[in-house]
Amino acid sequence: MPRNRKSPSWWLTLVLCGVICLATSRTAPTQERQPAAELIALVGTAEIKSPGDAKFRPAKLKDKLYQQDQIRTLADSRAKLFFTDESILVLSDNTSIDIAKFQLNPQGGRQSALMKMLQGSLRFIVTKVSSVDKPDFEIEGKTAVMGIRGTDGIFESRSPDNIYFLSGRSILAILNKTTGQTLNLTPNNFVSSLPGQPLRTGVITPEMRNRLIGGFQVSLNSPPPLVTQPPPPPQPIVRYTGLSLGNPLISQTNPALNTLSPGAQGNNTLLAPLPAVHDLARPR
Repeated sequence: MPRNRKSPSWWLTLVLCGVICLATSRTAPTQERQPAAELIALVGTAEIKSPGDAKFRPAKLKDKLYQQDQIRTLADSRAKLFFTDESILVLSDNTSIDIAKFQLNPQGGRQSALMKMLQGSLRFIVTKVSSVDKPDFEIEGKTAVMGIRGTDGIFESRSPDNIYFLSGRSILAILNKTTGQTLNLTPNNFVSSLPGQPLRTGVITPEMRNRLIGGFQVSLNSPPPLVTQPPPPPQPIVRYTGLSLGNPLISQTNPALNTLSPGAQGNNTLLAPLPAVHDLARPR
């Protein structure tokens, strides 16, 4: 009985296919993940978890964060993220977020972003990068989803979710995930989103504003080293009682450091230099 032999052309075809596959695997470019944000200020302890990680790892200044990364702060801690579109998120203590989506367009501008609040509270200053009315930066909590354009505010993901619109020239688009109700929140107002209930709005009073901003301040266990000049005359000693991550544009502890010049993040206020785009009083 004759053997079932393969023709020489069959073997040649098989070898060529193997060579092509090997060459393709060696020459195909590796797609590199583009960073979404950088950790530019940290008080206390924060941790980061990337896709595929079994557990969280300690975070440190200048760490890059990518799409689908998670970051969380522990007790008495604060973390400040500077995104590539020049938006800022400041995480209060015991806060966890998931950078679920952060995509750029071919020109390098923000195309869409989605942050999922797992727990805690954060302050957001989101830049307006497009003239389109549709919000392209979203934050999702337990019961509410918020669309942002050129806005400064605070999102508390607790029970209920509370959203505070501190300032800005745009609106906040709010959705109650459990009822489907939507509304547009205007500056100096807040909204509470409860499961299965209508959205509740109110006015931010001066006392409430101070309390909210105070929630993003942390006291030092010990004051920083004091610098004095030899007499005469003796120089006054200024003691700092805390670090402020509340308003990224203003130092709460040392008015002399209220500057947008490069290198501001190295001073005792842990405030990063912000571009003019964060001047919310400017017309867009």
